[in-house]
Amino acid sequence: MKQNLHAFFIVMMLSTTISFAQTNCENIIISTIDIGPPISLCDNESTDAAVVTTVSNLPTMEYLIVDLDQTSLDGLGPAIIGIDDDGEFVPADLGITGNRNIAIVPITYNIQDFRDVVDAAFMNYYLNKPCCAFVDAIYPNFCAAMIAKGLTDTSNINSISDIIAVLDLVLVTSGKDSVEGLVYKIILFENLIKAIPDECLEPMSICYAISPTRQVYNIGETPTINDISETAPNQITVDASLSGTGNLEYALDPNGPWQSDNVFDNVSPIGLVYIRTVGTQCMIAYPYQTASLAVELADFSVIVQGTANILQWKTLTESNNEGFSIYRAEDGVNFEKIGWVEGAMNSTTTQAYEYRDTAPLFGKNYYSISMDDIDGSTTFSDVIVVSRVEEADRFNVLTVQNPVANDILQVTFANNATGEFNYMIYDANGRIVLEGKDTVLEGINNFTVDVSQLNPSIYIFAATKDGFNISEKFMINY
Repeated sequence: MKQNLHAFFIVMMLSTTISFAQTNCENIIISTIDIGPPISLCDNESTDAAVVTTVSNLPTMEYLIVDLDQTSLDGLGPAIIGIDDDGEFVPADLGITGNRNIAIVPITYNIQDFRDVVDAAFMNYYLNKPCCAFVDAIYPNFCAAMIAKGLTDTSNINSISDIIAVLDLVLVTSGKDSVEGLVYKIILFENLIKAIPDECLEPMSICYAISPTRQVYNIGETPTINDISETAPNQITVDASLSGTGNLEYALDPNGPWQSDNVFDNVSPIGLVYIRTVGTQCMIAYPYQTASLAVELADFSVIVQGTANILQWKTLTESNNEGFSIYRAEDGVNFEKIGWVEGAMNSTTTQAYEYRDTAPLFGKNYYSISMDDIDGSTTFSDVIVVSRVEEADRFNVLTVQNPVANDILQVTFANNATGEFNYMIYDANGRIVLEGKDTVLEGINNFTVDVSQLNPSIYIFAATKDGFNISEKFMINY
C-alpha cells in the first residue's frame, strides 16, 4: 500500500494543476503561481501571504505547514506541523524555532462534503438502524469516538484541522501526518463512504486538491535573552544564547556599531540592547536599567479578562513621579503609547494601579509601562507579553448575551481588520427572521441588535465577513 501511495503522489507532483475526478467532483482545479526560490526568514518574523498566490474553484483554501527536516511517523514524507488560513504566520508562534527548513503546501476542499457525511451518519436511518451502526460495522467504535471528540455537530467542523480529527479516527496514527499520509487517509474515508448503504449517505463525494508546488522557507534562529545585569557602575553584561550553533553580536543601536563582546561600559541608566545572530542577522531587542529608580515598581502583571487586557502594578515608593505611560507592541520591539495613569507624586507606602486595554491586539500583546518623573526623565519597566485570539481566527464571535429585557441582543466579536459584515438571525425552523449589515472594526467589537419583535424561542445568530462564518445560539424568554 505504501509503495502504491508513493507512486500516486509522484504522479500528482509532476502535474502543474491537479484535478481529482471523484463522482460529482468534476473539473477541480488548484493552481499556484509566484512560487520562487527558498526564502530566508527569522523565526520571529512573519511570512508574507502574497508570496504564495493560489487559485481554486473549490470554496475553501488553507495551507499545510511542513517541516522538511522532520520525517512524519507514518514514514511517507516530511511531517505536517501546522495549518494556516492564508499563508501568513510567525514561525515561532507555531513552535518553529532554531535553524529549520519548512514549506507551505496549499490545499483546497469543500468542507460541506465532510459535513454532509458526518451529518448523514448521525442523523439518517436505514432498516430501522441509525446509519452510524453501518459505519461501526466497518470501523468499530468510530461513532463513539466522534461523539467523544464533539464532532457530531457539523457546526464544529470548520477547518482542515477538524477534518484531520475525523480522518484520524479512520486510521489512527501515533504522530504527525505527511502530506502523502493525509491523502491516504482521505482515500480511506472515501472508501468508507462507498461501503455504507446509499440510503444512509446518498451518493456523496469528497472534493479536494493539493497543490503540486510549495514555497520553501529557510528559518533562522533568533537569540534567546537569558539575563541583562548591571555588573559594574554604568556597565551591563548581556547573557544570550542559541539552541543551535552560531555566534552572537551585540549593539545599543540596531543600526550599529555591533560588537562580539557582550559587555557595555558607560551606558545610560535605561535603554535597549540588541542581540543578533551572525550570518542570519536574526535580531531581538530587550530593555535594561542600571540606576536606582525614582519609583520602586513591584508586581507588574497583565491578565486577559473578557474582551480586555488588564495591566496591574504596585509601587513601593515614589519620588517626584508624575505618572505612568502605557506602551504596547505586537512584535516586542516597536512600541506605541496607548494610555496614561496619574502617579502619587511622592509616596513611601504601597500604591496600586490598574489600566484596562479595551481594544487589545490579536495574538501577542507586548506591554511596558514608563515611570515619568516631573523633571522629564523616564524609566521603563520590563516587557510582559500575553496572547489572545490566535491569528488564524480572523473573524470570531467571543460572546452572545441573551437579550437584556428581551429587547437587545449583544454580540462581542474578535476581528482582524476593519470591514463590513452581514448578519442573520434564524429561528428554530431555519428561517431568517432578521438580517442586516454593519461595520466591524479591528480588535474587539461590541455589536447590538434589536430583537424586541421576536417571540420567545431559541434562535441562532450568524454572521459572515471576508469568507469567514460564525454562529451562536441564544434564547429569548418572557
